[in-house]
Amino acid sequence: MDQQTRYDVERAKWDAHAHHTDVTRELGPEDILPPDMTFDRYAADHLSMSGMAEFLGDLTDRRILEYGCGLGQLSVVLARSGARVTTFDLSEASIEVARKRAELNGVADRIEFIAASGEELPFETGSFDLAIGKAILHHLDPEVGAGELARVLAPGGRATFSEPLGTNPLVVFARAHLPYPGKHERGADRPLTVNDLAAWRAPFAEFRLRPIQLLSMVERAFGFGRKIPILRRIDGAILRRIPAAWRLCRYGVLYLRKSESPLEAASQ
Repeated sequence: MDQQTRYDVERAKWDAHAHHTDVTRELGPEDILPPDMTFDRYAADHLSMSGMAEFLGDLTDRRILEYGCGLGQLSVVLARSGARVTTFDLSEASIEVARKRAELNGVADRIEFIAASGEELPFETGSFDLAIGKAILHHLDPEVGAGELARVLAPGGRATFSEPLGTNPLVVFARAHLPYPGKHERGADRPLTVNDLAAWRAPFAEFRLRPIQLLSMVERAFGFGRKIPILRRIDGAILRRIPAAWRLCRYGVLYLRKSESPLEAASQ
């Protein structure tokens, strides 16, 4: 489908999700994060965000661009960790819920919310020190999106994203055809293929992929939040011994760094 159709499909999908959340219940005291909920702790609690906090480092007064604010929980965590956050989303309904969450948590003055797409970022070149996103790149055109990401990062800027992989045919089939708790309806998204990963890698001086959820992907069949530690340990052992097994994983964390100088960029 063409780009505008993709935008329309995704906007409708996430507007509906946000409206459902907003109508079902009002945000309240239960949506105020604990005082000690830093980004380090938040990432440590989510397997799909493994290594992100360590890669980005201290967020204090760092200019960070969050891709896809959704309902705003990560936006709030980043702001409460000292970052100056700019975040965008196609869904204005999602932005409204996220803005309410930021106000409730007392960080609205540290977050700028913008309705935009990842292929046409409305920011000056070199505007951000860092960028982050959770399950967002697979909604974008990688050829265009990678160039935009590199453009808005300052020299030496770093970015990290947690993304579903489309490299295991069984996982692709399950996403398309099998029911499981918390499953969203399919939109215009496409889990990242080998070619997609190559496209996101192209403009950057450094690129690493940390595969996660090999055998432990069965946790997802029980809904979000289920942990089976022994499977996670087995995953680690297998992936250390057989690096090529990354293609069978359900998810991956991308770590990217922009070149410090044109000379470094030319040597890529």
